[in-house]
Amino acid sequence: MHAIVDYKVMNRVGQILAKNHGILTNVIRIRHKWDEIAGDVLASHTEPVQLKGKTLYVLCDSPVWVQQVGILGPTLQPRIKTIAGIRVDKVSGTFGMGYKPSEKVRVRPKIGRLDIDPGDIEKIADPQLRSVLQELVEIQGDDNG
Repeated sequence: MHAIVDYKVMNRVGQILAKNHGILTNVIRIRHKWDEIAGDVLASHTEPVQLKGKTLYVLCDSPVWVQQVGILGPTLQPRIKTIAGIRVDKVSGTFGMGYKPSEKVRVRPKIGRLDIDPGDIEKIADPQLRSVLQELVEIQGDDNG
């Protein structure tokens, strides 16, 4: 039987990441709300991958969707601010290969168990983040890794 993730601990992980790695958490926040921001059709062909300065880079599964992101960029900018709470000045599409499920509408996986190698945790430089991740591994017990 797999242990369920302790959401209090996960919130602490999120707070640490937000404090030390704000740009990463901003991209994660945009990705989490991307279906709502972009709509189901655009979201099924695109994925926000990087926030550099105030430019959001979106990976697209074909050049047609790169063009569509370019056209919709001015519409997406205020939606990102309203829905995700992050201000971007530009949304730039780029064509590339990324993982996309075969279905038209993406299914978001539910977090039930973390697959963390305890040896990798020891390599984390941030002692606070390392401690929280060690706590998660202990909560999950022997089912982990």
